Amino acid sequence: MTRLVDLPKTSTFTEKITPDVKIDSKNIAYKNESNIIHQPRVLSKGGFSWTLPEERKEYQFLTANENALHDLGLDPAQVDEEEFQQIVSGQYYIINQDTFEKRGFPFPYSQAYAGWQFGQFAGQLGDGRVVNLFEIPNHNPDGNNRPFFELQLKGAGKTPFSRFADGKAVIRSSIREYIISEHLNAVGIPTTRALSITYLPKTYAQRHWAEKCGIYTRFAESFIRVGNFDLHRWRGDRDGIKQLSNYVIDELFTINGTQFQNFDRITSIKTDFFDESKPDIGDKLTDYDKMYYEIIVRNAETAALWQCYGFLNGVLNTDNTSVLGLSIDFGPFAIMDKYNPNYTSNSEDHELRYNYSNTPTAIWWNLTRLGEDLAELIGAGPALLEDSDFIKGRLQPEWEDDIIKRATKIIEIGGEIYQYAFTKKYVETFLNRLGVSHKVIDSQDVNKLNEEFISPLLALLYKIQCDFNKFFLVLQTVRAGGDTIDSEKLVHELETSESRYSKQELTKEIDDWLVIYHGIIAKSHELEPTFNPLETSQKFNPYFLPRGWILDQVIKSVEESDGEEIKLLKKLEKMSFNPFDKSKWGDEEKQIEKEWELQGDSNPEKNMQQCSCSS
Repeated sequence: MTRLVDLPKTSTFTEKITPDVKIDSKNIAYKNESNIIHQPRVLSKGGFSWTLPEERKEYQFLTANENALHDLGLDPAQVDEEEFQQIVSGQYYIINQDTFEKRGFPFPYSQAYAGWQFGQFAGQLGDGRVVNLFEIPNHNPDGNNRPFFELQLKGAGKTPFSRFADGKAVIRSSIREYIISEHLNAVGIPTTRALSITYLPKTYAQRHWAEKCGIYTRFAESFIRVGNFDLHRWRGDRDGIKQLSNYVIDELFTINGTQFQNFDRITSIKTDFFDESKPDIGDKLTDYDKMYYEIIVRNAETAALWQCYGFLNGVLNTDNTSVLGLSIDFGPFAIMDKYNPNYTSNSEDHELRYNYSNTPTAIWWNLTRLGEDLAELIGAGPALLEDSDFIKGRLQPEWEDDIIKRATKIIEIGGEIYQYAFTKKYVETFLNRLGVSHKVIDSQDVNKLNEEFISPLLALLYKIQCDFNKFFLVLQTVRAGGDTIDSEKLVHELETSESRYSKQELTKEIDDWLVIYHGIIAKSHELEPTFNPLETSQKFNPYFLPRGWILDQVIKSVEESDGEEIKLLKKLEKMSFNPFDKSKWGDEEKQIEKEWELQGDSNPEKNMQQCSCSS
């Protein structure tokens, strides 16, 4: 355990990526003439701009995440130290503006990226309210992850990418992202992580009303997204695309000498993706092809996990799609209370582009845009990538058709890989939640298992209209005495006033599905005699979910007390960050705990909430 201030700090992104040409020197950023580091503008070149947090009138440290401190190898006692609180609020860089680099702190920066938003290209976007601080060592790498974490501040002020915005984050959205990102991590869904929140009691932002602000500190292996590639393609910057691609390959997808682990894992299971297409793409894949497929697999698996736990991001634009497959940039997110494929958590998503059923398609649409960004690199093939004219940008007219043909085929195969990786993770995760052994999966037949087992369950849940998460908890409860499910007891536990069935119809539908379920459980034991359905399901079915109405209650308590009363926030931390282990929920606020733990059908008027993009 160590202190954040004492950890070695690096910044590989700024070492490997070209900076903003207007602030190509840190000396310019230090001088900050004409407020240039906070002046919105469109960059003609470069992938980031040097910047610093803006000073606020007052800083009030609110909370830090003990789980994150542990995972970062940080001593939890330091959260009470002034120096720690200054770093995670950005104040440290203001107080020590001329000396922080001498103390081993890299110069902060904001990333430039573009994006497709709701199907329309929006031009340059970028970190409009985010300041990236530094990398610190990954305290406990498992061999599959990058050995660094990047820390950044959200809501730290204007940057060159703020456009017409104010660079602020309201305390409401800061608390929402802080809670949901760590909850997803606890459930096992790839996500950016939450470290701390600082309250800014004298800083306001105009959203739906004048709201008080906060600074949220988060970390991840990387915050690079599809939008970073969109930016270079928009500019026609082939060198920028290649530089960024090489950075992703070398820094993110090369771990202990092994590359593209997720892509290799999928293709080692299903080996026929490239058999018939080799005449079109050549004899071997390049590193750029594999990078593209690695990004596809990571995002496919994350999207599958979202679906299995009923999580909706609400805004899945390309600038919100991580190359590492992380859940990122939470705005109008929600956890679906009752199964409804048309549910969207975004009150402004009138066309339902990002509703529950469209989520997997939305991610693939974004990945198709990425394929177009990379078209020249993935279309070139091994030989052309080594050609001196190609390297220097002297593209020959006779190459064009072959490049287009190969890039198109690479993207088409990517669609097949996406569908398979998504379906495999989707089926596996539902099997986990239902207490079924993975050995029932034939590697070539996940689609059949999905169609004959998972899809009928979802159709059943749509008609029952019970709480989505509650179904899995009830199923494991009525199984506690053995593998056979008592259908009458299950019906009793699940029946709601909103059910689209009569009780007689509900009983028949459940009985029909249980026939399939009992057969698959029997197959699990046949293939894996020591398999324990209850022990398995208990590892994957959380006892608590941070639903929208709970977040609203906690946010209200913080706002009304002006940040002085955070007992509900701390209680929500314990329950959200330890959703499988009630023993870590603490002895305080037991009545609140009981109310929060109730499943959605106990509070029907609070179900299926929506938020706006300002959330």
